[in-house]
Amino acid sequence: MSATAGLVLAAAMMLSTTASAETIALPRTKVPLVLPDGWTRLEAAGVVAAARGPKHTLVAVTRAQVPNADAWMGPKTRAAYATQVERGILRTLAPSSTKLGEANGVPALDVEARRPDGTLVLVRVLMFRTYALAVALEVPRDADAAEARAIAAAFTPPKA
Repeated sequence: MSATAGLVLAAAMMLSTTASAETIALPRTKVPLVLPDGWTRLEAAGVVAAARGPKHTLVAVTRAQVPNADAWMGPKTRAAYATQVERGILRTLAPSSTKLGEANGVPALDVEARRPDGTLVLVRVLMFRTYALAVALEVPRDADAAEARAIAAAFTPPKA
């Protein structure tokens, strides 16, 4: 599951569909992607949803059909599992911060990291029992990350 690869793919295949605020219903999940005004939807193979913001920030949602039983066991098992997921995300990035928590009862891993060129990468991985859903955002070095952080924070399942 490479959310960062999805972002690159989305940028390469920029096909605009809208430029207004919207809530995007994602297939086979109740988690929506909420984008503010000014974002343009993109289409890309292998990505559930993608868009570009007015400051050239990119967002991509990926889904992996993987069992996440260890994320649901106990605190130690969950932390060890999240560490493995984090290592996969950070293979080519320098970590800034990592937080393991829950989003409305679903284990969630939030990672912020930087590329060598200064690009900020934000990733939220929701670890459902039978699949993982990830939102990844790339924020250019000179752009404000507040909007991207808000998009990642809003990427949560509805309350049960």
